[in-house]
Amino acid sequence: MLNRNKSKDKVKYKPRWLAENMKKAIEVNPVMILSGARQTGKSTLLQYEKPFEGWRYLSFDDIDVLGQAKRDPLSLLSIERDTVIDEIQKAPEILPVIKKLVDTRRKRRFLLSGSANLLLMKQVTESLAGRSTHFILLPFALREWREKGKPTWLLDLIEGLFPEEKTFTRKSPTACLFAGFLPPTLKLKMPDQVSLWWEGYTKTYLERDLRYLTVVSSLSDFKKVMEILAVESGSILNETDMARRCSMSQATVHRYINLLETSHLFIKLRPYTKGKLRRIIKSPKGYFLDPGLVCYLADYLSPDSIASDFLGFLFETMILLHLNIYASLLRAGLYYWRTWGGKEKEVDFILEVNRKVIAFEVKLSQRVSFGDIQDLQFFLDNHLNAIAGLIVYTGDEIKYLTKNIIAVPWTAFC
Repeated sequence: MLNRNKSKDKVKYKPRWLAENMKKAIEVNPVMILSGARQTGKSTLLQYEKPFEGWRYLSFDDIDVLGQAKRDPLSLLSIERDTVIDEIQKAPEILPVIKKLVDTRRKRRFLLSGSANLLLMKQVTESLAGRSTHFILLPFALREWREKGKPTWLLDLIEGLFPEEKTFTRKSPTACLFAGFLPPTLKLKMPDQVSLWWEGYTKTYLERDLRYLTVVSSLSDFKKVMEILAVESGSILNETDMARRCSMSQATVHRYINLLETSHLFIKLRPYTKGKLRRIIKSPKGYFLDPGLVCYLADYLSPDSIASDFLGFLFETMILLHLNIYASLLRAGLYYWRTWGGKEKEVDFILEVNRKVIAFEVKLSQRVSFGDIQDLQFFLDNHLNAIAGLIVYTGDEIKYLTKNIIAVPWTAFC
């Protein structure tokens, strides 16, 4: 068994918002699955978050532990304690043993974690159906990293309580957009350090995680797809056109995009199709979840080098990441909305919680005007379950543009 870090008491652990949901879920199902992209902080959460810090901890990164898991998994799990198993995808053959243990010992609990979600979830579906709850650990929200707490005004708005107008400190988001929101990059101060870190991260992902997957026939082709997706972040996905530009088959591009999605680096944002309007685009939009990775893949090596028009896409990506975090905590749906045909209308993001909807527009500007709210107003007028429309911008005030359309500074949101 791999011992926990002996200098544990010296580590400054930043509590994760997701842990609250995890603690509730472990009382419902005996097995919990925690997946997520590499370096989101899964192993740290497993070792330092209560009550999991008191559980027996096994990591299949440890060669001896992994060997025992493959040779004699029942013996490895014979100690009658709640158990955390990290990097579970390296020994999926242990999952049937876990199934047997939770079926015969009702109080036994397991928390299983891994990065290679594509490999893991097939085994989980077959072995632990009806016995497990699945969580995805996303990168940090900025407020989460700074330990400021969740944006209570947004949680209140979902309940129908509108925020008061208020002034916040104005701050440029550029440094955050360049560095991203993974724990290691949030600690780095120098742009060249950030760029080097993302270079190593990308190579590690390509060379370590993907070596387990037979669907990747060419790592260079895979990286080419990643680079195109980064440059076109937030666009409607057109796999046929991408395949033509990359000189690949459409089926190959489709597999590569699905791999990025199941690895929690990329999201296909589905359209919101409810309501009376029929002229709605139904293809997904594609986003990388972390703007820092987008910067690296788009070949920006410092904050000052980022093209002004590209900053808007990065800002939109940052807001998407935070909305994803909030959606995961609220068990909410996240979409975009867009009509087709003449005079197209579009709303960047739609958050649906318990059949109530909040619409979001993202604007990289210190000012918003009534001219910026036309599409939001059109959406609200055509969706009776829509509570409010928000414009997230780089100004410093929460202010009302209409009775239910509000401009919100990014510093109040992130």
